[in-house]
Amino acid sequence: MTDSVRKVIQEEINGLDSKSDMDTSRKTNYLTQVFRLPWDQRVDPFWDVQYSKDVLEKSHYGMSETKERILEFIAKNKRINSQKGMVLLLTGPPGVGKTSIAKSIGECLKRPTTIISMGGQNDPMHIKGSKRTYVDSQPGIFVKEIQRLECKNPVIVIDEIDKVGFNSMKGDVSSTLLELLNPEQSNQFRDSFLDLEFDFSEVIYICTRNSIAN
Repeated sequence: MTDSVRKVIQEEINGLDSKSDMDTSRKTNYLTQVFRLPWDQRVDPFWDVQYSKDVLEKSHYGMSETKERILEFIAKNKRINSQKGMVLLLTGPPGVGKTSIAKSIGECLKRPTTIISMGGQNDPMHIKGSKRTYVDSQPGIFVKEIQRLECKNPVIVIDEIDKVGFNSMKGDVSSTLLELLNPEQSNQFRDSFLDLEFDFSEVIYICTRNSIAN
């Protein structure tokens, strides 16, 4: 944790002697969520072209152009020994295996992988969480998945990113997603529930979107 985060956490701990059981319960829940974050836990980068080729050939028949592009991506990052995350986009008609090959990329890189569906999602709180002032408030889905995977550099598949919606009462989901996908912002992502900066810049995002075949 950074010094600024430690300061906030210490203030929350100091407030645990509150006489209000409800206030103590809220603070305990908050601290539990914070301590479950993998602040400095990551898997070692793994960029093995031959291993990845074997995984892709075993998992998917054909798709030679797609496989070649994935292997180029892995070879480039092996050459520079990349430690940072990035964004890949898989586009194609429904049912061609976009999500499946995205999971295979996670296997190629030997990283924990999770899938978050964006189909029809029009509430930014799903991504960024709800403020602690709300009853039953909780972190957003990305923080929850990072906690579950216990790793700050996993592969996160954002499925059907083209299906995100807009709710005039709640806000724009796509602009909230941009805070995670933009490397200039993702290293200081602030979940509304946690209200602390957490570094998502080491995550590899694989987005899928549908296209109509000609």
